[in-house]
Amino acid sequence: MMPRRRAMTSEQASTVKISGHVNEAHFAELIGGHVQRGSHKDKKDVADKKDRFHSVKAGARWQIFLYSKSRLETNTIFQGLGNIASIMIACIDAYPATWEEYLADKMAAKLRLQPHMRSLLEELKKPRMLASFFDKALFDGGNADYLSIYPGSARDPIDRKHFHVFHKKQVVETLCSNLLLCNSKARNRNQMDDQKVVFVSLMHSKQIGQIEDRHDSNGHYRQMKFRLDGNPVYEILKSKIQPKKNIHPQVTAYGTACQWL
Repeated sequence: MMPRRRAMTSEQASTVKISGHVNEAHFAELIGGHVQRGSHKDKKDVADKKDRFHSVKAGARWQIFLYSKSRLETNTIFQGLGNIASIMIACIDAYPATWEEYLADKMAAKLRLQPHMRSLLEELKKPRMLASFFDKALFDGGNADYLSIYPGSARDPIDRKHFHVFHKKQVVETLCSNLLLCNSKARNRNQMDDQKVVFVSLMHSKQIGQIEDRHDSNGHYRQMKFRLDGNPVYEILKSKIQPKKNIHPQVTAYGTACQWL
């Protein structure tokens, strides 16, 4: 059994965020584009020379979103994705108003959460729903055009980096056909089934992402989080999307993205 990862401290989260901004600046410099200042609430990180937008990722773990109840209530794109927003709100509402109340009776909250996580799984399994979910989560509802990945640490110097560019349509199609969705299962007596929706890679035969509620601290409580493991996602896309073309000594494009410059 893999040990549970500890949540990042605020200092660690700040370091990751700053590193991400540096990574975006490096990619923009290599392609002759520019960073979209003030756009980091969405996925349009970098604009290229033709004003097409790139969601830029690096590192082992990607936090795709972290939404509070109020964000889910007001996010018009998520509100348009079937019942996803309302089910996520129900997941959040399974927890009591304060973290202290949750600590006093964790089991009750986990029992209340189970049916809503099952409902979220069933909603995502509906025809085209997963594709729409990925389009929103990874590309801000289609506002970004490409996913551009550096499969290493965002803190690496620019001369060590090589980015890989994929078109959004092919990313969504490839992930939908190469991931299996299911609910989480307890691994020990202190855990419970159906506390998350997990994404299992058919290529790697292991979990590479999950949708879960955050309840690990008073500062991160009653929030819905979606994260993916970057390296397996990159490996899936690289192996499934062809052809590839080096359009810069440090940039490779795949599939229809070969035409993006």
